[in-house]
Amino acid sequence: MRIVENSSSRLRLRDRTLWISAVCFGTAVILAVGAALHPGQPGFLVSTALLILFVLAFLRATDVTFDKTTHVCDIRRLDVLRLKRMRFAFADIRDAQVEYASVDDATTLSCRLSLVTTSGKVPLSTAYEPDATRYDAMRDAVLETILAGRPRPTAVDPVRMLVEEGRIIDAVALLRQREKVNLATALTRVNALRDQLRA
Repeated sequence: MRIVENSSSRLRLRDRTLWISAVCFGTAVILAVGAALHPGQPGFLVSTALLILFVLAFLRATDVTFDKTTHVCDIRRLDVLRLKRMRFAFADIRDAQVEYASVDDATTLSCRLSLVTTSGKVPLSTAYEPDATRYDAMRDAVLETILAGRPRPTAVDPVRMLVEEGRIIDAVALLRQREKVNLATALTRVNALRDQLRA
């Protein structure tokens, strides 16, 4: 997800994985032609079918527009051939949060941005990306837009939030990435925080 516009009238965020679908679709067309030219080789058809599944899996796009004049947030999400729209008044948005998830090596964290509304948490994208600095900047831009004239919510330490949610591995990974400490130090600090929260 990226900021594509931040003007005096609106803030727009965009998330796209459509290019992956386009590449897979082009390859599927080439394989389908190969299957037509070589009807005795079923491998072409199997590969084509698998690529069509990938086309559908990555057919996702999200556009989020914060209209600064009407104080309304519009979310439009295409998710595997289904279009979903949501609309929130700025007054109904309490906070914007960067959510974290660890990847396989547990030392790299990926992020996504979510809105905290009066009706619950609304993720702005389905995918997580490994760029915490960009997501923190997006959060700041969103809060600056929606909270004009209102007090900003108290910043929550993401490590503390992950520990409260019981996501110890993600908390350790975030601490290691953020403060460049080794695994043992990060684990000791996270366990101490968990014990403190239980007390």
